[in-house]
Amino acid sequence: MAIKSPLPSDAEKPEYANATDVEKQLEKLSAEIAALTKIVASFGTGKLDEASQQAKTLADEVAQRSSAAAADIKDRLTTVESDLENHIRTHPLASVGIAAGLGFILAILSRR
Repeated sequence: MAIKSPLPSDAEKPEYANATDVEKQLEKLSAEIAALTKIVASFGTGKLDEASQQAKTLADEVAQRSSAAAADIKDRLTTVESDLENHIRTHPLASVGIAAGLGFILAILSRR
């Protein structure tokens, strides 16, 4: 009867990874991480560009709206001024009386 050795024979030895295998896997992993980094950076740049474009569009829209509002207010003030001038020309005595009354009220209020 043959006695079985506690050490495995060459055919039974499991294969272990060596330093070269680990280096190869690390190189592959490094390359994949570099590629992933480029993809994420590209995605971030795309989102940044998209946000920048939206901000520019919003700024342009706000500028246009504010210009339109300023022009509208200017037109309204011009109309009010014109109407007031016409009213003063057609009713000069009443306008002087109203102005005097408002001046008297403002003087009383400013004393307090």
